[in-house]
Parts: sequence; C-alpha cells; structure tokens
Amino acid sequence: MKSVDQNWLRQRKEILQKIKDQVRLYLGPEPMDIQQYALAYKNDLEKPWQPSTLEELQVQLHQVNIVYGGDFHPYAQAQRAHLRILRDMVGERKLILALEALPVEHQDKINAFLAGKLEEKDFLRAIQWKEYWGFPWKNYKPLLDFAIKNQVEVVALNKFCESRSGKSLNERDEVAAEVLADRLQKESEALFYVIYGDLHIAEKHLPARVKTLCDKGQPISDVILYQNSETIFWGLAEQGLEQDVEIVKFSEKRFCLLSSPPWVKWHSYLMYLEENFDIGLDEDEDEVEIDHTDHVSALVQMITSALATSLSVDDIEVYSLQDPQILKKCKKAISTDEYKHAVFLVNHDSSFYVPKQSFMYLSKSTVNHAATLAGKYVHAKLSRRQRMLWEFPEDFLATIWEEAMAFLLSKIINPKRKAQTMADLKKQLEAFDPQDKGREPLLLALDQKMSELLFIYKSDTRAQKYIPRERSSYIQAARFLGEMLGERCFHFYHKQTIDRGVLLKFLSQDLSDKGFADFYFEQLKLLDKLELEESSEKWGSGI
Repeated sequence: MKSVDQNWLRQRKEILQKIKDQVRLYLGPEPMDIQQYALAYKNDLEKPWQPSTLEELQVQLHQVNIVYGGDFHPYAQAQRAHLRILRDMVGERKLILALEALPVEHQDKINAFLAGKLEEKDFLRAIQWKEYWGFPWKNYKPLLDFAIKNQVEVVALNKFCESRSGKSLNERDEVAAEVLADRLQKESEALFYVIYGDLHIAEKHLPARVKTLCDKGQPISDVILYQNSETIFWGLAEQGLEQDVEIVKFSEKRFCLLSSPPWVKWHSYLMYLEENFDIGLDEDEDEVEIDHTDHVSALVQMITSALATSLSVDDIEVYSLQDPQILKKCKKAISTDEYKHAVFLVNHDSSFYVPKQSFMYLSKSTVNHAATLAGKYVHAKLSRRQRMLWEFPEDFLATIWEEAMAFLLSKIINPKRKAQTMADLKKQLEAFDPQDKGREPLLLALDQKMSELLFIYKSDTRAQKYIPRERSSYIQAARFLGEMLGERCFHFYHKQTIDRGVLLKFLSQDLSDKGFADFYFEQLKLLDKLELEESSEKWGSGI
C-alpha cells in the first residue's frame, strides 16, 4: 500500500472546510428541516462499501427499470459523469432520460425543442430556465444534445417552489415520483435514467416513493448511483487509494461514483455563487465584472503547499470574458504578433497567462481552468520565465512543456482530471472535413508525436514534416500534447517514482536555454523507461 501523507490529508480537509464556510456565508445557515431531510442521504453513504468497477455497475444497469443518478447542480463534472454512462446505454433498449432540471408544466416546450421546433434561446425563455432553475445551462445542454442526437425521450420532473424547505423538497419528490411511476407502469421494458439532486436520491426519498406507487401495479427494480461522497473519498485517501478507485458499491445495486475530490466540487459551487449571487433579475449579466483573482491565488497556494515551497501571490490579476479590459490590457503589455495570438485565444475560449505583467485571462469559470492558470503561474515563477512562448515554430517544444507542467500542477488540485489520448485526437481528425482548418493542430500534434517516438526508439532527430498554415495551430497542438505529457508525469509523481526533487527540476528548467530541446527529449526517454519498468512489474506479478 502506498504511504499516506497525513499532512496532505489534513491540509485538504482544512481547505474543504474553508470553502464550505465561504459557501455558507452566501447561502446562510441550513434550516433544521433541510438538515433533517439530508440525514437519509448521509446515512446511505455511511453504510459499509467496497471498491467496484464500471463494468460491474453496467451489468446492473442493464437489469433494472430505473437508475437514480445523483446531481451536484453547479458542477459540470457531475452532469458529464452521467453523460459518459448514458452513451454506453444507447441501443440496448428504449432509453428515457428524466431530469430534475426541467419543469413538468413545460413538457410540451421540451418536446418541441427536442423535435427542432423551438430555438434554444426561445426554449430557455419559455421554460424560464434562469428564474426557475438558475444553474448553468452549459452544464445540462450536452444531455439535451445527447437526447436529440440519439432520439432519446426526455421527461421533466421538477415542480417550482417559491422557497427551499424540507416541506418543498418532499413536495417535489412527490411530483417526480408520480410522473415516474405513471411512465414506468406504461413502459415497463424501457430504462429510465433519472438525474436528480444528491439529497433526493437517498433510498427513503424519491426511490421509496416511486416503489410505493409502482407496487400497486408491476414491481420495479432500481439502481442508485451516488456521486462524490466525501466520507468515501477520505476513507480511500486514508488507504492511499483515492486515485485508483473510481467507483464503490454498498450492495448489488447501490453504487457511488468518485469523479472528483470534494474540494474541487465545492470550489466550483463557490465560483458559481460568486458569479451569480449579486446579479439581480434586472441586471445584464454580460455587464457584470467577476474577479476570480482570489480563486486563482488560493489554488496557487494549494499547489505551492504540496510542493513544500512558497510564492507571493500579490501580483496576480485575473480577467474574464465579462471584463472588457482584457484585450486593452494585452495590447499595451505585449507585442503586435503576441496580441494576435491573445485575440485568437480569447475568441477560441482559451485561457492564458502573461508572466511579465503577471495577469491572466480565465476563459471559463471552472476549477480546472483556474487550476491550469495557477499551474502556469507557479511554473513561470519557478523557471523565472518572463517572456511569452508564442514565437513559432521555435517555441513549440517549450510551449508543450509549459502546458505539461501546468496540467501536472492542476492535477494536484484535481487528481481526477483526465487528458485526451492519441486515440481521441485521431477520432477528432477523422471527424473533420479534409479542407477544414481545424485539422491543422491535430495533424501537427500527430507529426510531433511521430518525431518523439523516432527519437525515443531510434535516436533519430527527425525534422518537423507537417508545417501548418496558421501559427495559432502550434498553441492548440501544444495544449493537446502538453496535457498528455503532464498526465504521464503526474502518474509517476503520484506513484512517488518521480519525487519532489525531480518535479522541482522539471519546473525550474529554463525554457529559453539553448539546451532545452535536449532536456525535453531526455525527459521523454525517462518517462518511456519508467513506463516499460511499470509494464514489466505488472507482467511479473501476473496482473
């Protein structure tokens, strides 16, 4: 068993509590009746559990009538986790998606939207998404896109209540249960996949109500899929298993998916509250400036604490899409050519960091994006880098390394974060039209990967074969390759094969040094050697 850093555990628990305290400042004290309602959920997750697998979960999903999936509304990863499971369910039998996010009184509008008879903006206005649900539409849109693409019926489950109380939570459970029970009795061969708030899917709440109503007719079987239990995460972390176990089970049909550390989930909630708390219904959201400087600064401190080093965060400035000053700031601070790259990144929803002036552009208000910027800040400080790495093709390797280190450091914040694979890039390439400019970064990334493989296995310093027309393709290709490289580095850092000293060497390497290319390829050889040794150990142990 891997040794457990108790100091790391203590620090993460303290960070989580601070974030929760900040959230509570926005929301106020939790009413007693809601605390009482939440007890059932808490009790469910304190039952004995054991590690399981996605395959074991999928076997059970194919055997039941209904799946209750927990949802932490402001956290996009919670919805994406369900989307990944749903994609594997298509084609087996009729699939019906049931969502708490949609109001039952507007089922006709939902049907019209799915049928292409209602534009997205008109649909959102018609169901009063912002007023009645309020959580980010972008989190839920992929679920509706999935339904449209696969001709999956979507059923609304929610009833709007003026206030949140134990009574209103029970009333909403009752409405949802009636809708589900009615449909289950009519379509007993279908699989209903319910995505509903975490507290509601406790066994004695919504699932019990549905069973009671259905027991009057045909009995039904169900799976409950909880998400991201803090109790279970800390239990795994105490054993050094929080990276290795992604799903646990309490019983044959009760599972918990672990796709995120608890502090990431709650930090996302805090960012959501800070963006939305002060925006009144009569205000234009696009004109409200949100300052994420404190968020990024806190993430920098988490990273440096893990590295047992310290950096001042007094010079950090973070701008977002809502801030009209970002491009003006760039125009004054960087060269004309660099400014063109900055405009491209802003237009393509990509974050970046300008080290000399120490300001950042955060394209998306997510913990992963903020953590990547925090990683770029730490890397730039430790490597003493001042200039932008936007002179291509000369800076291509340095930019890949910068992206790799930023991704690695972001995984200190969110170890569950995943990079794309080469297989993902090849699939994307196949989806593009041969004349589409979007192919350029992918072709460049694949060409660079071929050069790296030839160097590792044949010591062949092959020249770049593919030359993109757009210089911005280097930035995108570097991000693809850097994230994959950062994933590999973090894997061995987490396993303690690469220790803190080696990691600090990675982070302090001068990217402008004439010998940087040699350093870069030597680290690729090191990683390849470590991967071969790891494979040999697995074969030797019979795994």
